[in-house]
Amino acid sequence: MKLLEEIKENKHLTEDDMKEFINLLLNPKVSNERKIEILTSYTQKEMQQSELTYLVKHLIHTMYPVQPFYEGAMCVCGTGGDGSNSFNISTTVAFIVASAGVPVVKHGNRSVTSQSGSTDVLQEMGIQTCKVDEVVKELNARGLSFISATDSYPIMKHLQPVRKSIHTPTIFNLVGPLINPFKLTYQVMGVYDVTQIDKIAQTIKDLGRKKAIVVHGANGMDEATLSGDNIIYEINQGEPIKTYTINAKDYGLALAENETLIGGSPKENKKITINILNGNDKSSKRDVVLLNAALALYVAEKVNDIQSGIKLARHLIDSGQAMKQYLKMGVSS
Repeated sequence: MKLLEEIKENKHLTEDDMKEFINLLLNPKVSNERKIEILTSYTQKEMQQSELTYLVKHLIHTMYPVQPFYEGAMCVCGTGGDGSNSFNISTTVAFIVASAGVPVVKHGNRSVTSQSGSTDVLQEMGIQTCKVDEVVKELNARGLSFISATDSYPIMKHLQPVRKSIHTPTIFNLVGPLINPFKLTYQVMGVYDVTQIDKIAQTIKDLGRKKAIVVHGANGMDEATLSGDNIIYEINQGEPIKTYTINAKDYGLALAENETLIGGSPKENKKITINILNGNDKSSKRDVVLLNAALALYVAEKVNDIQSGIKLARHLIDSGQAMKQYLKMGVSS
């Protein structure tokens, strides 16, 4: 196969090559063995930035030739694949950000590399994920909508057994947060692999976001953490991408190792989220949520800086607004 040879030779793939790559992986008539070979080979190849943009745009337009749009919509999620087994930080953040009046369309999936993906914990909470054509109605009613990647991209079901067979993160860990069906205004995306952060930032810019942040958490997490300097790539429409670092201690948050953020089963992670949202948890788990919510509130232009974002996130929890947003979702006890 010519494409496989080009991948193994580390060649720069064209847009047509990337379309062929995707079509092979999603074709139910192609054997899983062949798919594993081509996806493993690509994972070992040095990915060019343009290849990521081609792949993302082709995946989106395959399912959504015209993307739906909701003014001011935001997604907050990470790539997964960091092996940290942290609790569902970005899912918890979504409730807080939505309680500030930001329409959140969170794209998530079941766990591939951890005990509890966002869809797993939502199921435990009794929150139904939304079909894409129901999202606008859900946003109008509740200000927050969760979309399952398997529902929004049913063609990806042909890839699930292949990804699980490989046991290591692939390009599709990077792609998941980039293929939100909605043409988003804002986005915060966590990336575990620091070598890909610049390519992801440029791809997000290529997708036309008004404002976005890509973050690589200290010590290798796909969220901003409390354990050191977090690398930030900030995208603003019509401006060059800015890069800088942030450290939780600079905002009055206590230093904490990433191990303090470990979660567990969907049931355990649900309890962690509730205890943060209702104000009972004052630990590092709350602090990491405050930091990540602050980034999202800054990106969504609710505040002018991250320090103000932390103050607002803290207020949204302590005033009960975040918990009210959680209860608005029709949750189970």
